[in-house]
Amino acid sequence: MRFTLVYREDLDDFRPLADQMFSDRRRQFIERLGWSLDADTKGRELDAYDAENPLYLIATDEEGNHLGSTRLMPTTAPTMINEVFTDLLGGVAITSATTWECTRFVVSASANRRVAPAIMWAGCALALRSGVDRYVSVTGTNLIRVFKASGWEPEIMGRSESEEGEICACLWEVSEEQCEKLRRRARIPEGTPAPRIHLREPVAHQSAVAA
Repeated sequence: MRFTLVYREDLDDFRPLADQMFSDRRRQFIERLGWSLDADTKGRELDAYDAENPLYLIATDEEGNHLGSTRLMPTTAPTMINEVFTDLLGGVAITSATTWECTRFVVSASANRRVAPAIMWAGCALALRSGVDRYVSVTGTNLIRVFKASGWEPEIMGRSESEEGEICACLWEVSEEQCEKLRRRARIPEGTPAPRIHLREPVAHQSAVAA
């Protein structure tokens, strides 16, 4: 398994992989989970936050095929938890350079059980290297068991009903101990270097990924 870190503004250099990622998002969120999201004419699921220069953490197989991914954005930039799901936190915004939002966590239908904890390990290791001390996210309550089984159970900060069922605001604390737990769960060899990238300031874009 390999990891790729790429900002949206550089995603054109990874076009086949990006198309696989957005197609897997459609299959997971629209087709399997039944979320009320849109897909473009190429069958890719994108939203307004893909236009805000997020950082994508992508797991691939040895041939470079998409196995799973997630979208990361500092809470100092526009985020779903602060703009779309404010009711989950009683209208209180989370805004900190050391707190990042994690959204669109997706695992390919062809992936094995190591992929989810491996992506979590990579995200935790990236945070430790980058001065990020927690992640926040909004997810379906039914998916908490997936995160728990993968080895990183979040703290629930708030719950609410939606068209897709009960959703919750989650907080994941980052630590060396947590990172090691995820590494063992994903069976990643000890000493494997974590993915690295120079973190950039958020740069807003006016359109989603080009057709």
